[in-house]
Amino acid sequence: MFKGIKVRSVFIIPNFKNMKKQLLTAICVLVISTMYAQNYPNILNYAGFSTPVHGVKIKTNMPFTDGTQMPTISILGYSYGSSAVIDLKIVYYIYSGYFAVPTISSAGGYAPKVYLANENGKVVIFIDDKVYYQRFTISAFAHGMSETLSWFQGWTTADEPISNTAVQVTELPYRNRFGDINFINGKVGIGVENPSERLMVKGKIVAEEIKVQAQPWPDYVFAPNYKKCLCLSWSDSLIKTNTCLKFLLHNRLRKRG
Repeated sequence: MFKGIKVRSVFIIPNFKNMKKQLLTAICVLVISTMYAQNYPNILNYAGFSTPVHGVKIKTNMPFTDGTQMPTISILGYSYGSSAVIDLKIVYYIYSGYFAVPTISSAGGYAPKVYLANENGKVVIFIDDKVYYQRFTISAFAHGMSETLSWFQGWTTADEPISNTAVQVTELPYRNRFGDINFINGKVGIGVENPSERLMVKGKIVAEEIKVQAQPWPDYVFAPNYKKCLCLSWSDSLIKTNTCLKFLLHNRLRKRG
């Protein structure tokens, strides 16, 4: 019945070379997508050609949801109006309905007031400064907190104040540290972690001269017609009877401090 019919066996040999290329391509795509899931460069470029009326509001697409986000947001640029380099870093975490441990640092010469807020369920960044001709770019790093690429897309800016309906409006405290020197919101601590005064030093200070400027200088307490309390009367008597206690004259104090 099958006489004269020849049957041939067909073997399909896979192209291992092409498979290797496809595998390498898939690995490269995975690595690149993972990398960009952590680093988000050039999210937004801003160029202001006039002086803002309110400031610069940066509207992100990051949702204000608990237990999400520990981003490092970088704002780099040039503030022409204040002749300064812009180099701001912002960090925060959203926990229990609040911006937890929000902080900003400046590595440039520009340190405006900056606020975070929750507007309509999205995080906004408000730069409370009205400076002519600013340029900056915004990038971010975020990883391990269920971030999605869409959070770092479609950011916009607007010259408008924070909305009256916004909640959790938070001014970011500035914190910079160089060795043992701490800069926190205009206060300097040398050997002091959280300075509460303009300058606090833990340790000895060596100086050739310290000038104290008080307005007005309170030497009026030594005037003859000044009504003195008991302690001042005692001090006045002590000064008059002890020639070793010398005080600078009023006009010298005004002149030299």
